[in-house]
Amino acid sequence: MNAADALQKEVEKFNAWAASFQPHQRTGEWECGYDHWQSLWDAAIAVLESVPPNAWGESCRANLLYAIARDNEMEWISRQLAGKPDALVELAWLAIDSSEPDAKWQVAVQLGALSAKREEAEQLLLRLVDDEDEYVSRRALLALGALKSSHAERLAEKAWRTGHEYQRIAALWVLKDVAPSKLMQYVRLAYEDGRKIVVDNARNALLAYKA
Repeated sequence: MNAADALQKEVEKFNAWAASFQPHQRTGEWECGYDHWQSLWDAAIAVLESVPPNAWGESCRANLLYAIARDNEMEWISRQLAGKPDALVELAWLAIDSSEPDAKWQVAVQLGALSAKREEAEQLLLRLVDDEDEYVSRRALLALGALKSSHAERLAEKAWRTGHEYQRIAALWVLKDVAPSKLMQYVRLAYEDGRKIVVDNARNALLAYKA
């Protein structure tokens, strides 16, 4: 059995198990109850290590994306992409137009460290930062900060203006990384905001900058 077929088999096994859950039960960390994660991890990683992205078939692409999305607590598969830039970029392009937010945010995290393909990583993150899912958008913004993108400062200030508490938290950490001269201004704004989690993160971002 080749690597792609083995992954197909493991995805089918997961799907059979998942079918015992009603849609309303698939919340939180429901995937953690699966007993055969090691087999699914091994199958996905075997594909990443033995099959070049240009040889992935349609079902193989879908299975990789599905496996990454389900592995959203451990992030074991997505973390293997750190040393596989071609595979990461391929999966990121696939993720953008998918209905798998848990795959999108994981590839966004990895793109933030993709210095080997910085321009393409930035291009992908600029798509993901506009995703309708708030968490995907937030993780993409943080990744743009990690990548030291020239767009990160503008997008962080845009995120702040949304008023969303977690978007504001991301904005603070991105500004700490890419525009520290503006950090004190936004720390003051965080205190004016007044929400405990925003204030706490403003304080921590400032401490991290001064460290």
